[in-house]
Amino acid sequence: MQSADMIRARVVAGAFDTAAEEMSATVTRTARSPIFNEAHDFTTGIFELHEGKTRLIAQAPGCTLHLYAICSAVQAALDVFKNDLHPGDIILASDPGHGGTHIPDHVVILPVFADRKPVFFPVVRAHFADSGGPVAGGYNPASRDIWQDGVVVPPLKLYEKGERRGDVFDLILANNRAESWLKGDLDAMRGACLTAARGIERVVERFGLADVRQAIDHNIAYTERRVRAEIAAWPDGDYFAETFIDHDYQGAHDIRVACTARVRGSDITFDFTGSAPQVDGFVNSTLANTLSFVFVAIASCVDEDVPINEGYINPVKVVAPEGTVINPRWPKPVGNCTCICGAEIAEVALLALSQCAPERVGVNCHKLPLAYTSGHYADGKPWISLNFHGYTGGAGAAYGTDGWGLYPPLMTGVILPSIEMNEMQYPMRIERHEYVRDTEGAGLWRGAPGVGTRIRFLAENITNAMLAGVRHPTRGFCGGHDGPPNALALTSEGIRTAVTEVVYNHRLASDSTIEFLRGGGGGWGQPFGRPETSVLADVLNDYVSPEAAHSVYGVAINLETMTVDEDTTARLRSPVPAAAQ
Repeated sequence: MQSADMIRARVVAGAFDTAAEEMSATVTRTARSPIFNEAHDFTTGIFELHEGKTRLIAQAPGCTLHLYAICSAVQAALDVFKNDLHPGDIILASDPGHGGTHIPDHVVILPVFADRKPVFFPVVRAHFADSGGPVAGGYNPASRDIWQDGVVVPPLKLYEKGERRGDVFDLILANNRAESWLKGDLDAMRGACLTAARGIERVVERFGLADVRQAIDHNIAYTERRVRAEIAAWPDGDYFAETFIDHDYQGAHDIRVACTARVRGSDITFDFTGSAPQVDGFVNSTLANTLSFVFVAIASCVDEDVPINEGYINPVKVVAPEGTVINPRWPKPVGNCTCICGAEIAEVALLALSQCAPERVGVNCHKLPLAYTSGHYADGKPWISLNFHGYTGGAGAAYGTDGWGLYPPLMTGVILPSIEMNEMQYPMRIERHEYVRDTEGAGLWRGAPGVGTRIRFLAENITNAMLAGVRHPTRGFCGGHDGPPNALALTSEGIRTAVTEVVYNHRLASDSTIEFLRGGGGGWGQPFGRPETSVLADVLNDYVSPEAAHSVYGVAINLETMTVDEDTTARLRSPVPAAAQ
């Protein structure tokens, strides 16, 4: 590549990245629902139509589990409208059977024309506060088919040639409990796409369409070279792993997710043959969701400076047998797939890779203790809370680093809403939100501690509570310990209900509470290898008790001086007990 071409490629890449980031800022600053403007549960990206297929060319930091789910949704939408696109059109879709994941995640797509043809497509993928169906908020643990998950929105035009289609718009609003939020959110998503369109048009005007498309080719090729170089560094072979979903909320337990990672040169195939058949409950994963979590796993193994675009996809293939829990047949329910079994898909892919690329794996954790709560403000308008603070915690360790922060990497772009804003927007008080001692997965590098949260409601409400990560908590890697199990309890009018699997449409009176324990992340490497100074620091920070330092890490702490007892520690660690090996 000539130096001038290389410079142009990077300038064009920067322009598209900036356009995607401006989209993200637009949604954050103009959306109405707290899920958008506080929690940031959305992702923005830009696609190009290339030889009849769409390809991802830029993406802003967002909800990481949306990473490649957008791709399938955009392609499915454009397959419907490929011969019927006009300037000013806006496509809306949320169809698990055609490129979607679970119904709450909607995409808004705007075609941008160049040389009189639709070439570029700014896209927003976002989790709506409600999506119709039997249960407020879109998580229905009693669901037995896709229609009980919510209202399926196949690709349709919300705007046509710049004019809003009132009949379609009214239909969408009529099937949503949070109508006032939804109006503002749809406007924000459209505004973000229009903002990106102006940026794209400036780039094309500056360089010309041919040179812009050539620059895109260079940028995608660069990402692919970097990803292939990483994979090529792993030894060829077949690497098998399995993990399990606790249950499907309908009576099935210990649901197997199996994966063989086949490394051949710079290509890799993830083969999920051997996974359990599809189940009755709503933990089945659509193919788009399965692909997205596989790419999340791969992306976590590649240097973070590699641009996110179509180049990530080309070296990776996925075999997902139809009729299994990771690729169910229509109309099996999939409402919880972006949590369970998405978590297990990424987990098992990383467990397989730990056998050939141990220093690249870790950090996965997404087995959430969900509790969706809905009620009405004093003026009668509805509110729906995802209770984000109860899901935080659980980031696992990786080679060279302890687990950090509150959100695991699968939720990287999601922002923890401020407690003060949360209490202004909902009738609730967050009374506790803190790390809990001895709730990390131990290791040479330990997982982040678990988080204890207590939310008190100041108004009557209905809560659906769903527990996961108990029978099969977050896995450790390369000898690291698993994280501890999650826990969830509801207390109302003096009666405490410990959630073992699910509580459906549970009425909570005013002054009731929800208490979460989000188990900590898994560890990496053997705990007895952890430096004594790191264990002491964990004790001093109250992450680890002196007793656990002694029994789990083999480090004795002098409680009077709060220093390491070197002699006792040497005896504990040599020889290393068989249980610690």
